[in-house]
Amino acid sequence: MTIRRSIDGRFPPGVRKRWLLVPAIVLELALLVPPLFVFIALRLPASVLQAPVLSLASGQVRFALPSGQVRAGRAELWVRDSASRDWLPWMPIDWTLNPAWRDTGPALVLSTGVGSAILDRSGLTLGGVRIGLPPGLLLASVDHPLAKAPWRGDIVLTSQRFVCGWSVVWRDLSSCAGAATLHWLGMGSSILPLQEYGDYVVAVSALGQGAGGWRADVSTEAGIVTIDGFVEATQGKGRYQLSIRSEKQLIEGLNSIAGPLWRKRGEVGEYILDGAW
Repeated sequence: MTIRRSIDGRFPPGVRKRWLLVPAIVLELALLVPPLFVFIALRLPASVLQAPVLSLASGQVRFALPSGQVRAGRAELWVRDSASRDWLPWMPIDWTLNPAWRDTGPALVLSTGVGSAILDRSGLTLGGVRIGLPPGLLLASVDHPLAKAPWRGDIVLTSQRFVCGWSVVWRDLSSCAGAATLHWLGMGSSILPLQEYGDYVVAVSALGQGAGGWRADVSTEAGIVTIDGFVEATQGKGRYQLSIRSEKQLIEGLNSIAGPLWRKRGEVGEYILDGAW
């Protein structure tokens, strides 16, 4: 078909309207498709979350017995036992997931009984977090035989606000800013001489995208074994130092359990672990 121009060289009004209609339809589709996709995704059954949760937790957390939908539901979280590798119940969880509009644009707001999270194009913002953690889950990413031991105790993680870029999905904390506190009450293990050693605190502070660093300070609240030290990292490099002190007979031979990185200080009951990466 040949489109004829008018005498002045312009296209007829009808042709111009049809040409303008095409980008208008494309623009409308571009605006409608994302909200439509979110609308459909939020109404999928909660069972579709099982595979993503298992993957994000590196196979350490299982999303069991889900009910409801992605936008609102309930499930049980199970964790792998560090020794037997069996699945053990951790805790039930209820949630709601709703779309919202923030200063940075569209977002999803996740609300649970253990805290809230806002997901937007810049990353993840956690707020009001208070959650109990099994020792095996906390130590799952530590590459040392001691981390695989059957540890016991009650661990509580709290944070009022912790903001991270999407790189945190790959366990990269360089984009994070905020503070968190971890209390380990009644820490002990069956491979150690005593069943319980004390209560300990780990205070974590992240400096944000510009600084690209974080630090964790370890201290002792109470106990027969005193543990103090720190771990810090900046721009992919880090260092650590940990001191364990008690009566000599209680920690004698710790280096034979923990490995060659430990060194004994003097003749008293104190061992030092320090190094860098």
